[in-house]
Amino acid sequence: MDLLPVDPVHPDRRVLDATAEVVLRGGVIAFPTDTLYGLGCSLFDVSAVEMIAHLKRRPPRQAVISLIPEPEQAWGLASDITPMAEKLIRTCWPGPLSIILRSSGLVPARVQGAGGTVALRCPNDPLSLALLNRIGGPVVSSSANLSGQRPAETAEEVVAYFGNQLDLVLDGGPRRGAVPSTLVDLSGPRAKLIRRGLLDVTGLLGDFDDLTGSSPAGG
Repeated sequence: MDLLPVDPVHPDRRVLDATAEVVLRGGVIAFPTDTLYGLGCSLFDVSAVEMIAHLKRRPPRQAVISLIPEPEQAWGLASDITPMAEKLIRTCWPGPLSIILRSSGLVPARVQGAGGTVALRCPNDPLSLALLNRIGGPVVSSSANLSGQRPAETAEEVVAYFGNQLDLVLDGGPRRGAVPSTLVDLSGPRAKLIRRGLLDVTGLLGDFDDLTGSSPAGG
């Protein structure tokens, strides 16, 4: 396993190139995202996505969120961008909002979520965007922790969890106290708020189903 320091605001091109090469040849990395440290790999590499599930000790078909370098990529990875989805994409991306959509045929069936879905986010973070642009996206991003345990906030904690099971770890400094992204499901006829996170989108959803259990749904 390689551990590479990186400036999270002005990442070195050589570090980005080395990291992109690992991902494009099927490796699994850890890197600081716009929220937490995450495990990452290419969404199109089924074996690598399944390896992340194995490392985290979670069910292999449990849905994952993928980061994309630009909002427009959603139109290729989703089969249907509803008016509500387009409004959220145009208003909230780049930003800490993850959206579940009906998947297009570009996404391998074995890495789609339940019912043939894909979860996407365009992050607002210099390092994430620089790395995604090098790779071309989409890159799976799943919190760097064992299932049910606290997400890693530093590269050292990532190594403590996974050691040399990873191909590469980018050390971009701590992500302490980071809040996960907000998660909205727009794959069905009615919007569903799955997770409340850093961004409050309830005012944009109109009538929706609140599955977080924290407050009544509303517009």
